[in-house]
Amino acid sequence: MTPVANAAAPVDRRAPEESGAPIDCVLFDLDGVVYHGPEPISGAVEGINFLHEQSIPVNYVTNNATRTAGVVAEHISTLGINTTPAEVTTSAQVLAGRLAERFGTGALIYLVGATGLATALESEGLTLTHNLDDGPVAIAQGLDPDITYQAIVRACEAITSGIEWWATNPDYSMVGPRSRVPGNGAFIDMLSKLTGAQPTVVGKPSPHMMEFAARRIGAQRPLMVGDRLDTDIEGGNSAGFETALVLTGVHDIHDALRARPGLRPTYILPSLRGLPKLIDGEDTYGSAGGALGSAGCRIVDGQLCLDDSAHSGAAIVQDALRLAWEAMDRGDNVAPGNLPRRIHD
Repeated sequence: MTPVANAAAPVDRRAPEESGAPIDCVLFDLDGVVYHGPEPISGAVEGINFLHEQSIPVNYVTNNATRTAGVVAEHISTLGINTTPAEVTTSAQVLAGRLAERFGTGALIYLVGATGLATALESEGLTLTHNLDDGPVAIAQGLDPDITYQAIVRACEAITSGIEWWATNPDYSMVGPRSRVPGNGAFIDMLSKLTGAQPTVVGKPSPHMMEFAARRIGAQRPLMVGDRLDTDIEGGNSAGFETALVLTGVHDIHDALRARPGLRPTYILPSLRGLPKLIDGEDTYGSAGGALGSAGCRIVDGQLCLDDSAHSGAAIVQDALRLAWEAMDRGDNVAPGNLPRRIHD
C-alpha cells in the first residue's frame, strides 16, 4: 500500500452543537463539486458566493499538481466566483512545503512532473534537476501528461538509487473527453512494480492536505466538501474535520451507506446550493447529532424504510444513514430499501 504523509486513524467528531464554534472555513474539492470541465455545477456559484457574503473563508483543495494555484484560481473566477491564488491549495504546494521542511532551502530535488509541481518546488526555494548525477536528495513526482519512455526509465533509475521518493497524489484515473485516462496513481503503481519501492504521498486522502489548507486560514472548525468518499471525505475525516458529501460527482447516497467508518460523511448535500442551510444550522436541514430512528426512517427486516413524504430531504437521509451505520457497526446487515441514490435541493 502507498504510504500517506501524516496518515492517522479517523478521529471521533463531536456533533456540531457540541463543538462550541460555528463553521469558520469551508474547503472544497473542485471537479465534480465546483465544476465539470469549463462549466460550473448547478448551485456551486450560489453556494460559494453565499459564503463570501457571510465572510466565511474558503479554500479549494485539489490533488491536481499539473496546474499552478494561479491558473486554478483564474479558472474558478471565470465561473463567476472571485478567487485568488491564496484560496487554492494544490498537492504540489503541499509536497513542496514538506520537502522544504525536511531538506531545507536550496536542496536539490529530482523532478518528475509538470509546470505546476516545478513552480511550487521553486517557490519554496528548492533546486530542480533531471540528472541523477547531480546528487538530488529526493524525487518529487507528479503527473506529467507529456512524459516520455526515456523519462520513465530515468525515474526508475532515480527511485532505484535509493533516494527518498515523494509523490503529489494517488488518483489512479481521471475523466477524459472520451474515456477514463491515467492519473498520477497509475504512474505510481507502474513505477512501484518496476522498482519495488513505494513513495510517500501527500495529496488526498492524506490529512496533511486538509491541515495545510485550514492552517493557512487559521480555521478552528473547518468543513470539507467533496464528491469522493475515498479522497475528500476520508481526508477530511482523518484530519478531524466535519465533512459533506455533495451528490454532484462520483459517489452517491448508496455509496455512503456502504462506506466503512473512516469514509462516512457528516452531512449530505444535494448540491452546493444547500450550503446556507448547513452553515446556518437550520433544523430543517438536520445535523450530525440528529436522532437516530426518527419518525421519518427505520429499519424493517434488514431494509431501510423512509417515509414517502420525507425521503427526498437531506435531513431524513442523514438520519437514515446514521441509523444504518449504527446497526451495521453492531454487525447487522442493512440494505438500502427505499433510500434514494441522489436527492435534489
